[in-house]
Amino acid sequence: QPMRLYTVHHRPDSDALDPDVVFVKEGFCWPALFVPLLWLIYRKQVWGLLAYLAVTAILSGATLILGLDTITTMLLSVVLSLYVAAQANDWRRWRLGAQGYELVTVVAANNIHRAEEIFFRGRWQDQSNRRAEPSAQKFTPLPTSRLTPFATPFDPA
Repeated sequence: QPMRLYTVHHRPDSDALDPDVVFVKEGFCWPALFVPLLWLIYRKQVWGLLAYLAVTAILSGATLILGLDTITTMLLSVVLSLYVAAQANDWRRWRLGAQGYELVTVVAANNIHRAEEIFFRGRWQDQSNRRAEPSAQKFTPLPTSRLTPFATPFDPA
């Protein structure tokens, strides 16, 4: 299986014994391609849902007013779905940031389960080392981006 990148988001005010951690895959979101409306509702993407409905209404109106054929209308719908699927995980990261989550790190793994294992095993080992060495540095999250509404590990310093 190919390696994927997962961004790890943590709510700082969560319980230390039961941390509130969310993993979001980098890249294309297949469920958002095939059922964009359901994906937007399921992920509580209110602004994305409103934008999607507005663009869908505009496409429907343009079809009627301009007399576009069925093939053109379907192609425009497919382009809209491709756009939503390409941006879906970025929108999800943005929403997590708005809810108070902080980007902690990026994990490379074959699947989500392996990403969780890598992250939590490394975090547990870091905490063990901190107890053993009081001078150990605390892990600091990446700064938020000036270019986008969410933090990414690829932003210029």
